[in-house]
Amino acid sequence: MAGKAFGLRRTVGLFQLVAYGVGNIIGAGIYVLVGAASGLAGGEIWLAFLVGAFVALFTGLSYAELGSMYPKAASEYVYVGRAYGNRLFSFLAEWIMLITEIVAAATVSIGFALYFQSVFAVPIIPLAAVLLAVLTFLSIVGIKQSLGVNTILSIVAILGLIVVIGAGIPKLGSTDYSYSPGGISGVFAAAILVFFAYIGFDNIANLSEETKRPEKTIPRGLLIAVAITTLLYVLVSVSAVSLVPWQKLSASDAPLALAASATLGEPAFIVLTIAALFTTLNTVLVLLIVGSRIIYGMAREGALPKLLGTVSKRTGTPYVASIVTLLVALAFLSLGGIGVVARITSFGSLIVFAMVNLSLLHLRRVAPHLKRPFKAPLSIGWLSVTGLIGFVSCLALLTQFDATSVALGLILPVSGIIFYLAMNRGRPMHVEKGLHQRHEGTGPAHGRPH
Repeated sequence: MAGKAFGLRRTVGLFQLVAYGVGNIIGAGIYVLVGAASGLAGGEIWLAFLVGAFVALFTGLSYAELGSMYPKAASEYVYVGRAYGNRLFSFLAEWIMLITEIVAAATVSIGFALYFQSVFAVPIIPLAAVLLAVLTFLSIVGIKQSLGVNTILSIVAILGLIVVIGAGIPKLGSTDYSYSPGGISGVFAAAILVFFAYIGFDNIANLSEETKRPEKTIPRGLLIAVAITTLLYVLVSVSAVSLVPWQKLSASDAPLALAASATLGEPAFIVLTIAALFTTLNTVLVLLIVGSRIIYGMAREGALPKLLGTVSKRTGTPYVASIVTLLVALAFLSLGGIGVVARITSFGSLIVFAMVNLSLLHLRRVAPHLKRPFKAPLSIGWLSVTGLIGFVSCLALLTQFDATSVALGLILPVSGIIFYLAMNRGRPMHVEKGLHQRHEGTGPAHGRPH
């Protein structure tokens, strides 16, 4: 595949972007973590999902505004870099997102293999490796084809959730929706866990260079995707604890399938198991696409070797970045279960989301003249109220993690610092002053921030 360093194709419209966002958000998290979360929050699990939605919505507004200003791949790297002109801060933001995405892809691929093994006797790790390889090939073939598959799988995932909601409607009121065995602390502990099910709204911005009219389509697609998934999550969580006592739900490895089968019988269990299988497959596909786009974007910005920014002339996709994403994911296949990875991923993501919200606030203050095709609502002078709420809510959730999760989560920024210093010995950490004082266009990135 001969390649060139520039030229992703703008083929993604609003419908595809929303489907991509919904498919990115609705993944293995809701199908697996609702059980463990119900053990922490009991009947108030719906409140845990609302807490997660609260953070995602306000942070999503920051992504929408910054995405309309800088519609580029490796979005977090660009946003933090344009705000502060500091290569290390920019690199850390995108490094954390990159590693969490790839680790999650490896872990969810194992989840797919476990579902598959319940029907066919196959070795787990080899099957997970084959899945990663096949989906990487699909992502290289073309973004339009990949999003076409993503759209189909997203519909399957949503249909599975609708089955649970439909089964739960006759049972509404059968449990106490205001009871949590751990009180408000249990709700926040559950919110940390289910926040993993919301992560993905931010990845919509990473398709900016492949989206038609990104300055308008990206904000609309992001907000619609968050609204749809929040509604589904709350309805599913209420239905699940209505169908099955939260104590029994928390002990199940297939909580939604168990919930649906309580009323609809064995056929519903089979249908939900198949839906979960397709959903985990879809999650892996989306994570691999995002991981490769982050690597591509960082290479375009000069944060990673230029070779990683190579784009195929034939398919218009960053195939070198896709192959590297695959290799790293294969290396992480032996990592722990989804609960551990969910906490690590949520911790790292919340750090980055806090940085993004802070970048929005900083740019509002020092560069009010920059063109903002979409502007987050509610402002007091230069101060973005939604950006401030997003920042504070991220910090609030970060204080709720246990010591082990914090220790594991801190490995992400520490490893990023080590990698950055090794790769940039002798290179100035700060970019040229006045970065945020110039108008930045909305076209593709032109080298690293300067």
